[in-house]
Amino acid sequence: MSRVVRIETAHRTRQRILQGIAVALRRAASGVPEPAEQRDLLAFLDLSLGELRRSVDETAAAWEKRGYWLKADRFRHDWNWTERIGVSLSSALGAGDLERAMGSGIELATHLKNVRLPAALSSSRPWDGGWEKRNGSTKAPKAY
Repeated sequence: MSRVVRIETAHRTRQRILQGIAVALRRAASGVPEPAEQRDLLAFLDLSLGELRRSVDETAAAWEKRGYWLKADRFRHDWNWTERIGVSLSSALGAGDLERAMGSGIELATHLKNVRLPAALSSSRPWDGGWEKRNGSTKAPKAY
């Protein structure tokens, strides 16, 4: 069996995820979406935060492997908000409390002030199917 080679760096993965989250938050802020779309948006945010946390851990583990313990700890500390908001959002979605989940989305937006969106990405809908993916369906949401 051959090696799996990834051509996308962890930094680029984080940027792509942050752009997808920013698009979803922009849609949520543009008006009150219908309940099905709102659930998809929130589930997409939950899944994206999980991917973001995995990317952060991957980068920090690589630095720890090279002996950069302080750099890895500082990096994890800088991205600690993903864990906090992710737990809050996930518990709100699990309880069916969409209002509290939207509050987590608003808190998430404060961390994405500097994310730039490419023009082509602004019309995409990466959150479509997010609710089914979060709840175990085989239908995965598109990255963008």
